[in-house]
Amino acid sequence: MLNNRNLAIDFLRGLAIIGMVMAAVIPWTNDFPAWMYHAQVGPPDFIFNPQNPGITWVDLVFPFFLFAMGAAFPLALRGKLDRGEHKVIALGLLRRGVLLVFFAIILAYLEPNNLHASPVVNYLTAIATFGSFFLVFMRFEGSLVRRYGLQVLGFLIIGILVFFHSEILGNTFVKSKNNIIILVLANMAFFGSICWLITAKSFLLRIGIVVAFMGIWFSHTIEGSWTSILWDFHPDIKWFYNFSFLKYLCIVLPGSILGDLLLEQKHLVQQNYTADEKSKNSIIAIICLAFVVFHVVTLYVRAININLLGQVLFGFIFFLYFKYNTSGQASFYKILVLWGYVLTCIALCFEPIDGGIKKDPSSFSYWFLTSGLAFVFYIVCDYCTRIFRNNIIIMSIVRNGQNPMVAYCVTAFFITPLFGLTHLLPLFDHLSALSPYCGLVKAAVYIFLMVFITNYTTYKKWFWRS
Repeated sequence: MLNNRNLAIDFLRGLAIIGMVMAAVIPWTNDFPAWMYHAQVGPPDFIFNPQNPGITWVDLVFPFFLFAMGAAFPLALRGKLDRGEHKVIALGLLRRGVLLVFFAIILAYLEPNNLHASPVVNYLTAIATFGSFFLVFMRFEGSLVRRYGLQVLGFLIIGILVFFHSEILGNTFVKSKNNIIILVLANMAFFGSICWLITAKSFLLRIGIVVAFMGIWFSHTIEGSWTSILWDFHPDIKWFYNFSFLKYLCIVLPGSILGDLLLEQKHLVQQNYTADEKSKNSIIAIICLAFVVFHVVTLYVRAININLLGQVLFGFIFFLYFKYNTSGQASFYKILVLWGYVLTCIALCFEPIDGGIKKDPSSFSYWFLTSGLAFVFYIVCDYCTRIFRNNIIIMSIVRNGQNPMVAYCVTAFFITPLFGLTHLLPLFDHLSALSPYCGLVKAAVYIFLMVFITNYTTYKKWFWRS
């Protein structure tokens, strides 16, 4: 913990954001192994194949981000709820949902590759949009006129850009065209928060919501059923809401349980490792990392029997470790491992459905497995941010996680346009054409600049908040 922030959550979120950007900039080529891409979109043809089961590291980044989002609900809202600030909470949730939907639509429309003007105009539009996001999403101090006036100015600039490209250049603005990742996050931020508020005092009720959704999921295809009516009730609002998005509550709500556990065990979460705990906790961190890697590898190569045997073996290893380590941080880690292990066990029971685990179309095995792995991987994140708090790489990832909206769009709306305007983009494209491995140089430069710029905005406290 630092300045009342949970650095492990920031680290988890930062890794997820870097993973998202990395997955987008890695060259698509048969020269690289298939595990570098989504399991359902990989070599040799990179055509989406929903029949291809398995997961890769790429398929973990989005659910890990969702899990971190869920963990943040109690950390952000518990104090307000205890103080009875219900109006403040309601207005905050509505504001956040609306701003994220706005963000999703603008990201899709004003992204340079989606505009039809000349490259120079498109790049300048993207940079202007990026700058306007600072006005829209930053919380400015001072008078009401200054705070809200700057936000209105940001909206106005973006509105002018949309009008220019839509009405003058003829690139029709369609509100239903959006960035699906951000749109899902908007729905999860709103509905996930509501579910947490309803179940703030009961894990059992929270799990009940997940079970109820499972019932709706499996019964909504029955014609005339109330579940089918509920499922299909969005004739004119699909552009910002779809009931199927709620499937990600199966990741977000377990994440919120982690957030509540962090508050309940605050005395352990905030204390430093003792000298004896450093070596012992390094062992459990390595075991937890191995647990995550093992599941990704065995499910990717479809070694199901080995996966099931390994699940049992890891359960035995966890049992032995916590049998002899029962105090201090180990007592808290035991709770997290138990949640993670149970969720992965449940996930493996669902694994055979539809031919095996998949990210897209995602299934209960995918949602529960990634939730369970996130519980376990949190221990790795907690260990790293405690032991390597002064490490520049670790803290750079943490700062990325503290300003995720900047990290998510800086590549498309600032770095690429800047390279385009300075004529460096053709050079990078030429490198990629020479060799796929030269294309990795471009990817590395993009990742470095994304991390550097996001870290700078975090250092300057230029936080984007929805």
